[in-house]
Amino acid sequence: MWSDFFGSDIPYFSFNTQLFSTQNIEITDVADDTIIAVRGLSKNYNLGRTTVYALRGVNLDIKEGEFVTIVGNSGAGKTTLLNCMAGLDSPDTGVVLFRGENLHKMDDSAKSKARLSEMGFIFQSYALLPHFNTRENIALPADLAGLSKELKDRIENLLKDVGIEKQAKQYPATLSGGQMQRVAIARALTNRPAVIFADEPTGDLDSATGKQVMNLLKKFHEETKTTIIVITHEQDIADYAERQIILEDGVIVQPQ
Repeated sequence: MWSDFFGSDIPYFSFNTQLFSTQNIEITDVADDTIIAVRGLSKNYNLGRTTVYALRGVNLDIKEGEFVTIVGNSGAGKTTLLNCMAGLDSPDTGVVLFRGENLHKMDDSAKSKARLSEMGFIFQSYALLPHFNTRENIALPADLAGLSKELKDRIENLLKDVGIEKQAKQYPATLSGGQMQRVAIARALTNRPAVIFADEPTGDLDSATGKQVMNLLKKFHEETKTTIIVITHEQDIADYAERQIILEDGVIVQPQ
């Protein structure tokens, strides 16, 4: 499993195996081209005597092949929503359907398999393994999935596609922030996922490098029509998407 391999170095690859309460919501209004459907999603956190209402009854559909940004200020609930949509965290109430299946009724093994084969992840902190070089970090999803050598050869093409073939043998400590994020993007693409989740992918980058990263994602989307969901608090980053979803205090206020 991802959590067994990465340990605590990647905070978002943590699996909540506790029991949780879900509403008995029957979803009957999902279009055939919907890859992710969210209904009545709520998530609270207790911080001492304070309850944080991270998500409050969110309803959302993501269509196959869409490029979507979820936009909001810090604390709006963006990352919580992404984690619930990807099965990385469990909602208190509500339903997430991924390709028509209730993601949060799957056991940990089934969710892990879905993440490995169907989803790619890009994080603000890059989440590269420090003792793996560029090529080895990119190859990791293929190694975990047991893919054939033919598919592993795709890594060499990815190195060229994201412009880091010259850094193939370098380790993360020797790479710039932009180069590390390019490695993370290539790694997310290794298994040809159905959807890519990117949580503040430009957050640690300067504006020029951030634009390069977003142009790379946009180019990939135009070529493959892979579903891409980007979390951001920056409007200029949000503008790269075909559709923007505005989140405030755990509520969608402006789906466009």
